[in-house]
Amino acid sequence: MLGALLVWALVPLPFLYIVLPPFWMVAGAVGLLLCLRPGMNIRLNNLTLNLIGVGIIVAVVIAGGLRVGPLRPLGHLLLLLTSVRALLVKDRSSFLRALLPVFLVWVVAVASSTHFSVVLYFAASAGVWWWAGMRTQLDGVSGESRGSSATVVRPRHAAVAAAAALVLAIPLFLAMPRLHSPWIAGRGGPSSVTGFTSQVDLASVGPIRQSHEIALIVRSVSGQPIRTGWMRLRATALERVTVDTWTPQGAKEIPEVHDGLIWPLGRIRSLEETVELEVELLHPRRYLFLPEGTVALAIPVGVRLDPAGGVVLASRVRGPLRYSVWVAGGAPPRATDRPLRRPPRFSPPPEVRRLAQEIVANVDSDEARAAAVEAYLRENYGYSMSGMARMGPDPVTWFLLHQREGHCEYFAGAMVALLNDLGIPARMISGYSGGSLSAAGDEAVVREMNAHTWVEAWVGPDETWTVFDPTPEGEIPALDRPNTRERLRWAWEWTETRWDRYVLTFGLGEQIELLTAAGDGVGRLARGLSWRYVLWVLVILVAAGAIGWLLRRLSSVSRRRSPPRAGPAAEAMARMARRLEHDGMEVPPRATVRWIANHVRARWPGAGAAAGELAWLAERELYSGGDAGGVDRSGARRLWARAKKGMKR
Repeated sequence: MLGALLVWALVPLPFLYIVLPPFWMVAGAVGLLLCLRPGMNIRLNNLTLNLIGVGIIVAVVIAGGLRVGPLRPLGHLLLLLTSVRALLVKDRSSFLRALLPVFLVWVVAVASSTHFSVVLYFAASAGVWWWAGMRTQLDGVSGESRGSSATVVRPRHAAVAAAAALVLAIPLFLAMPRLHSPWIAGRGGPSSVTGFTSQVDLASVGPIRQSHEIALIVRSVSGQPIRTGWMRLRATALERVTVDTWTPQGAKEIPEVHDGLIWPLGRIRSLEETVELEVELLHPRRYLFLPEGTVALAIPVGVRLDPAGGVVLASRVRGPLRYSVWVAGGAPPRATDRPLRRPPRFSPPPEVRRLAQEIVANVDSDEARAAAVEAYLRENYGYSMSGMARMGPDPVTWFLLHQREGHCEYFAGAMVALLNDLGIPARMISGYSGGSLSAAGDEAVVREMNAHTWVEAWVGPDETWTVFDPTPEGEIPALDRPNTRERLRWAWEWTETRWDRYVLTFGLGEQIELLTAAGDGVGRLARGLSWRYVLWVLVILVAAGAIGWLLRRLSSVSRRRSPPRAGPAAEAMARMARRLEHDGMEVPPRATVRWIANHVRARWPGAGAAAGELAWLAERELYSGGDAGGVDRSGARRLWARAKKGMKR
């Protein structure tokens, strides 16, 4: 059993970085050896054990690993000590002593696992450990041979106990204090998942994984098929720029409402040639997302406008938020807000300025120059989600001159920098692009992987903001209909994302949100209850209390009528009988306490005196009608302690 438990505890370790392979391979070899040869008996003297201990310490020190975190050397030490302890198991007592380090190995393996498949391993482990515990307890109680009816563990019992353990694990996980310290298990690399953000920090963008979590849903109210142009969902412009950080301006303007609608572009026009769309924002944070060509907006909550046309929620909104937008059926209207009076001034190095001049050589108009920069970035730079291998003080310069590949933020930032150096006002735009179209074509699901940034430049004969997208065309999130294979892959990655969000990174903030939501729920419930409901609850509580009191009275009466349970001396004699059975002696079912005491005296002479006194006290407990004649539990415990010492001697 110990060998099987040790092998089971090691299952996740080959897939983790927390311990090195030689250490878990040694422990695995010991576990397999115990499974294949359970009858072997290894005896080592103290000198040999001390030498093995010194060797273990030397091996742990040589392996090192403190740069990964203290859990690695501690794991190495635990595995080697557990291997030695497991080899020395020869009876029930040594088995119980070795069971604790084996369990600690399992705890280290589970605590170090980050993939959500560990849930299945944890569920199976709950059944395995409950089965092992039941089997060990039954063997200790019965003392019978393996396979007898008294030591058979029913699988359904272990399954029920494992289910109870899993149910108990959930509230414990939610309530226990969080330990977010990379010093414990090791530091990870800078990585993130795709998703909308209203602030772009190019200096800290690392490797990115795609998140398939649903961000919003766009529906056509009239059933008209959704067009590709509508699925460029704009949040706002990032016009406050430092060397590596791009943020939006503040939203202070209260929008004017005409006919119950908000007009983000400031111009009131007819809705006859528009199409109504409904947008459902699943997790509203700060910004609303408006399809390209939006002329009007209707929303049930208060909003504010920023100078770049962004619509910001005036207060925090919980749960899904639905709002309606009216999109132009023809050419989309363009934003006409003036560029900043003091636009961000970039100071690119001479190499970047020469590059900008080379790109727009022999090009006359500003619109053509912007198109030339867009085409140059698309054709000469690569798209990558692996992050920057190295970065200088200016991320945009490093992207243009050295890395030459990156995410959409680098493409948009580089184009804005080049256009501003050419004297053309430009700004980075954040939002979403594309989505998954339904079979009917009237609904599109936008996921976090559709988050995107592009550019608006102040060009053209009418001087308006014109959209440019320098990201390579094949890498721009598009509107499409996913097939079955893609849906399965999305479901898998969605599960991974939720696991990362709500388990691996579950912290104090999430605990506070749960408490706040629970408090709000109780408050709403209290406000919605009338005095009749409160009265019914009080009646049910009083009835439950009365039933409980009646059951306790009936139970106390039945206990008084039932024969008294064995006293402390009789329990000590039962333990002696089990010691005799573990030592290989067969104890008859009807053995008297005198018979047990005589055989204990013959087997362990040092325990004979204490066994005789316990037998005399046990006879008084068993055969004097419940009157033990002053026998107390502490006296029986002292005699049992003397008997155990005699057995050990």
